[in-house]
Amino acid sequence: MSTKSAFRKDVLQTKSLVKAGKVSATNALRASRALGLTVSFIENGVLYEELPDGTKIIIETRTTAKESPFTLTKGMVLHAK
Repeated sequence: MSTKSAFRKDVLQTKSLVKAGKVSATNALRASRALGLTVSFIENGVLYEELPDGTKIIIETRTTAKESPFTLTKGMVLHAK
């Protein structure tokens, strides 16, 4: 048996979307710093707030993931409204 790769037919499209996302994120960060706005981000389970001068403030630390109220099984039918 051969294994199939995800996004096999759309490799170029996927690469261009990832590149566009990285470029737009970089531009948004640059604009936020230029306007003097703070930027919040999560890194290794820690929520940081970065000030325009580059200092980082720890807002919250997450050590455990939230538990799901139910489990999904293969073949389960979901009805959403």
